[in-house]
Amino acid sequence: MALPAVAGVAGWLAGRRKQRNDFLSEMQSSIDLLSEKNKLFVGEMVQLREENLKLRGEVAMLREENRALRVEIEALNKNLASFSSPPVPLSGSERG
Repeated sequence: MALPAVAGVAGWLAGRRKQRNDFLSEMQSSIDLLSEKNKLFVGEMVQLREENLKLRGEVAMLREENRALRVEIEALNKNLASFSSPPVPLSGSERG
C-alpha cells in the first residue's frame, strides 16, 4: 500500500521538475530573443551615431560656406554701391 503512495509522490516530483525545467527553458528563450534584439538595437544606435556625426560635420562645413558667402555678398554690395553712387557734378570749366 505504501508503494502506490511512493510512486505518486515520485511522479509528482518528476512532473514538478519537468514543469520547472520547461519554465526555465522558456525563460532562457525569452532572454536569448531579448539579447538578439538588443544586439540589433545597439548596432542601429552605433550606425545612427556615426550618421549624426557625419551630418554635424556637414552642417559645420555649410555654416562656414554660408559665412564666407555672406562676407563675399557684403563686399560685392559695397562695390556695387560705389558704382551706383550719383555722378559728381562737373564745374563750369569742365563742361566743355
